[in-house]
Amino acid sequence: MQKKISTIPLYITILFTTCLIILIGNAYSAYQNLEKLKINNDWLEHTWDVKDKLKNINLLIMDSESSIRGYFMSGNSIYLRPWESAKVKLQDDFKELGRRLRDNPAQVKNLAELRALFDKKANVFDTSIELYKQTGLSETLSFVKIGEDREIMDEIRLLDVIMEKEEDEALAIRRQRFYNEYRDALFIGTAINAIAVLVLILFYRLIYRSFHKQSSIEHALQIANDNLESTVLKRTEQLSDLSRHLLNVAEEEKAKLARELHDEMGSSLTAISMDLSVVIEKLKHTEPGLASQLQRAKRAVLETVDMKRRIVEGLRPSMIDNLGLATSVQHYCEETTAIAGLKYVADIADDVDNIDPAWSIALFRITQESLNNVIKYAKANQVKVSLKCVNSGLWLQILDDGIGISKDALTKPRAHGLLGMRERILLLGGNFTIRPGDNQCGTIVEAFIPFTQNKPATSPPAQDTP
Repeated sequence: MQKKISTIPLYITILFTTCLIILIGNAYSAYQNLEKLKINNDWLEHTWDVKDKLKNINLLIMDSESSIRGYFMSGNSIYLRPWESAKVKLQDDFKELGRRLRDNPAQVKNLAELRALFDKKANVFDTSIELYKQTGLSETLSFVKIGEDREIMDEIRLLDVIMEKEEDEALAIRRQRFYNEYRDALFIGTAINAIAVLVLILFYRLIYRSFHKQSSIEHALQIANDNLESTVLKRTEQLSDLSRHLLNVAEEEKAKLARELHDEMGSSLTAISMDLSVVIEKLKHTEPGLASQLQRAKRAVLETVDMKRRIVEGLRPSMIDNLGLATSVQHYCEETTAIAGLKYVADIADDVDNIDPAWSIALFRITQESLNNVIKYAKANQVKVSLKCVNSGLWLQILDDGIGISKDALTKPRAHGLLGMRERILLLGGNFTIRPGDNQCGTIVEAFIPFTQNKPATSPPAQDTP
């Protein structure tokens, strides 16, 4: 079945886009307002600069006129320095004014008239100075017409006033335009902010509803999870009881089969062996060939008896009931490792016999399964079996020096032997672990059953190295 891809609801996308557009528009509006404010400030500075330049021109002309009069009165050429300096400064001021007023045709015309008046005034100054140098003061005074000189200065002052008024009027128009635009922008910005606030309120309501809905879902999931955990716990307890029952039934069936094999088959085989012995004695001298065949048959019967004994011991070790767990494990390990050609090291205490029979069967079966796995898969040369009472519990360890066990084998679904060992110990309230040995060499199988099962099982002692 194709997996459904979850998408964001359309209304959330629309609200997000709307809010984003509003924020971008508000930011753009604020940027435009700042630009307009900057332009207005620039024009204000422009107006003051023009006024300052006009005042400076007027002041330089007046200072020049005063310095020239001082020269006429004293004859000292040092009084001409302000005029020489003013000519250079006035040229620079006229150029700066021309640059600033180039976008205003009326002011350009006024500046041209002011420049002409200055040139006219400068011509009068230069001519009177030359005449003074050549003829003296009397001829110079007769040349300079005071009335005409004053008229030029009055025209210059009047033109300054006109140009300043032009700048003030232009500034007022621009300022009024800026105020109008700022008022409109302020209204638009306020409207945008109001819309943004409404969108944020709507977002808050949606988030609140989503959070409330999510809380309800989480609460429902928690209830369902609690119910599921309770159900799983009940099913686990039922499965544990069933597993314990099946293990008990299996052990009882094995014990029953062992008794039947021992009682019925054993007695029959014994009778056959005895009958064969009698017949062999009677035919030994008269029919030696037939006696030899019967002797081979007797040996086969004895081998069958021995095989029956091994099967019975495998089904239900009689030594556990007669001699205890320690002796049974010791005997089984010695016999099995001898047949497989393995070196065997035992560390089995004698104080482990007075325990629950279910413990004895479980530990013996784990020992059986572990040794079988070592013989089949480990390719080991030596195996060590430890069984002792430690840390208020019973501890079993089987350690080999083989090729080790892989992680895949530990989690393999068909690893029934490992699952069976683990299940036996867990049903008794213990811990069961399988892990690689030191330096990833060999395998360690450990089982620990605490004597007091209602307390957590403590960690077993550190493993030994074979």
